Amino acid sequence: MLNHNLGHTRLIRETCEAHGLSIPQTAYVLATAHWETNSTLLPVKEGYYLGSRAESFRRSLRYYPWYGRGFSQLTWERNYLRASSALKVDLIANPDLALDPVIAAQVLVLGSKEGWFTGKKLADYIRPGRTDYLGARRIINGTDKAAAIADLALACEYDLTPAPAYPALRRGARGKAVTEAQIHLTAQGYDPGLPDGVFGARTEAAVRAFQRSAGLTPDAIIGPLTWAALIPEMET
Repeated sequence: MLNHNLGHTRLIRETCEAHGLSIPQTAYVLATAHWETNSTLLPVKEGYYLGSRAESFRRSLRYYPWYGRGFSQLTWERNYLRASSALKVDLIANPDLALDPVIAAQVLVLGSKEGWFTGKKLADYIRPGRTDYLGARRIINGTDKAAAIADLALACEYDLTPAPAYPALRRGARGKAVTEAQIHLTAQGYDPGLPDGVFGARTEAAVRAFQRSAGLTPDAIIGPLTWAALIPEMET
């Protein structure tokens, strides 16, 4: 389950929303940040996992001092220049500004959306009619750990997708939607018991009876047709 209080999860989500990303695109951006930061959702420096050896490792990189920083590891001088221009901050004079959470979130989101890192963009893989979380790794880093990040993206998408206002209900369901169904069943002369939000045997029997009288399949599942019959003014 997505922990909205973990690190800068909320900031990244808000930045995605500000730049018009869809739920699947936001899910992939969050999955990328999870992976690149070892699930801390805090900006990191490349090689952070090496501890006391990290700085010597960074100095050995071809692109030092433009090594990876942030939620998505911004690297190479040309990318620092591009980010500086887009965000109106001087990341050349002070590359460590890329560790500022607000700047790091902008780099992660805009970089993924516009293809700063590899030339590949979010919309190349995730758009209406296509959700290729496996291929989307090419936005950041070829195919390295693509499957693991795709799994994270699926989990994030599930957590980000709002529950339907009128979900399918059956025996065993609980919650506000069950309470609403019970209230409407009672109003129409059926007896689901108290409106306690628990879809038990009594509610099941009331749903079957209602469905029979409404000319519906008496399967005791409150789906779109049953909801529409229970609440005639609702849009399905």
